Amino acid sequence: MAAGRLFRGSFVATPKSPLCFGVRGNMEPEYFVKALENECRDSAVEGCLEDFESPPGRKPDPSLVQMSEWFKSLSSADRDMVARAMREAADTTLFGVLCVLDGVRPIENGPEKSSFKLVAQKANEESVICPAAVDLHDLKQSL
Repeated sequence: MAAGRLFRGSFVATPKSPLCFGVRGNMEPEYFVKALENECRDSAVEGCLEDFESPPGRKPDPSLVQMSEWFKSLSSADRDMVARAMREAADTTLFGVLCVLDGVRPIENGPEKSSFKLVAQKANEESVICPAAVDLHDLKQSL
C-alpha cells in the first residue's frame, strides 16, 4: 500500500512526505506544484499499479479484479508500458487542472469566466499560490 494511502483514491501527507516538512509559514508556488506532482500524480499512479497487482479489500470491486487479471497476464515490458501510459495520463491531468487554476483553460460556457485564487494558510500567515508571477502550468513544465 502506498505511503499515506487511506483507501483507493485518497491520499494524505505522511511524516516522510514533502507536505510535512520544508515549509515554514509561506508556501511558494514551486513547492505547491512539486507537492502536487509527488502527492497526487505519482501516488495515484503507484496506488493504481499496486491495486492492479493485488486488489485491496476482502471483496474487491469486480471491475478492479478483472483489470488486475488482465494486467497480471501482460508481459513485463507491457506492464511497464501501461505504467508509462498511466503516468502520462496523470501528468496531463495535473497540467490541465493547473491550466484551469491559471485561467487559461475555461471550464464554463458563456463570455464571462470565473477566476481562481488559491491561498495556503498556516499559523496566521497566508501565501497566495495562484495567481502568481508565473502561471502554475508553466511552472510545472519548467520543473
